[in-house]
Amino acid sequence: MIDRIIEKWTAHGLGIAFRISCKETTTDRIEQQFATPRWVMEAGAKGGYYRRGEVVGADGPWEPVFDDPVFLAKLDKFLAAFAARYDRQPWLRYVDIGSIGDWGEGHTWAGSQKECGFAARKQHVNLHLKHFKRAQLVVSDDFVYALKDAAERQALHQHVLTNGISYRDDSIMVNGYFAGTSDSFTVRSPKFFAEAYLRSPTVFELEHYGSVTKPGNWQGLPDSSIAKFGKGKKGPDFFRGALGLLHATYIGYHGDAREWLTDNPELTRELLNRCGYWLFPKSIELPQTPVPGETVPLTLTVENRGVAPPYAPYELRVKLSGAGGRVVRTLARGCKNWLPGAPVSSRYQLPLPADLKPGSYDLAIGLFDLSTAKERAVDFALRASARDAEGFYRLANMPVTAGPPPDR
Repeated sequence: MIDRIIEKWTAHGLGIAFRISCKETTTDRIEQQFATPRWVMEAGAKGGYYRRGEVVGADGPWEPVFDDPVFLAKLDKFLAAFAARYDRQPWLRYVDIGSIGDWGEGHTWAGSQKECGFAARKQHVNLHLKHFKRAQLVVSDDFVYALKDAAERQALHQHVLTNGISYRDDSIMVNGYFAGTSDSFTVRSPKFFAEAYLRSPTVFELEHYGSVTKPGNWQGLPDSSIAKFGKGKKGPDFFRGALGLLHATYIGYHGDAREWLTDNPELTRELLNRCGYWLFPKSIELPQTPVPGETVPLTLTVENRGVAPPYAPYELRVKLSGAGGRVVRTLARGCKNWLPGAPVSSRYQLPLPADLKPGSYDLAIGLFDLSTAKERAVDFALRASARDAEGFYRLANMPVTAGPPPDR
């Protein structure tokens, strides 16, 4: 059933991410009332109907006991089947671990308000690790933060990081968060993200855009929460600030695209540049008189004006072209050290062919994604006129001189 939705977007070359939720909070559709299917309850899984800590009738949303053995056995089989179908799809970007709590966020605020302990949470994480071998796994910071015991929270956080799982924050600019977390742009767990982004891509989703604009928090209207606690900042300022703290590669606004783009055309362009990486080559250093047959040092300095490094193992290549021919060499695979902030200088070795003819050569660099069937050139933040049809950017001219005569 969901394949029809997937194919609508992958046909345009876009990626897909999943969250598998076991508890929703509305009852207008059966799959909302029973995000964990009714037949799991009927098979003996324990649970109940709850709204904001109160037991309600059978017309309310059903919440499973998240460490019930029947529920876990059914979840295990479901994840196995889901992963068998989707884990190795080339368009799959990440999978949320969303099997605990309201909307899969790891808390039960809108439901039973019962605590789900460390052992159960770790078990859910391990079930996802068991079945998803290729996909990037992501978990809400609420999933970890909901543990009241600080030692258990830290232990689960380390388990998440050790297994290469990343974080997402779904709650930026929730109205009730301004009073307590405006100094961090309503990011509650910046430390989680500061540690995770060095290893894997993180995810940032704004509170429902309509829920931000309705009380005036996006616009900074008088009497809004952001006007009271935001120290003169407005919604776009909070988005920018949160993006920097979360180091997010994937960002979203949780609303109608037409409304968002109508309201925020220039901000959208800015945020698209800043999320993930945004690479500005600053300088390249070469020997003054390279000689055919030598391996010459090459130092490339890159400034990343985004908020995260390139995680994919892109190939960095150099191309020499001139009257004497054409040479392409791979300098490195993976540029994860190109972190945001200060420019990063990396030293590489460029072997020159022994039969390279002396002369003047254009030196160009290119970054290439080999993860798809058709190789893709990755953009640098340089003028389009410097980019050739293959995706290389001309940076310098390099004269190659004849070597000294052989000893006699």
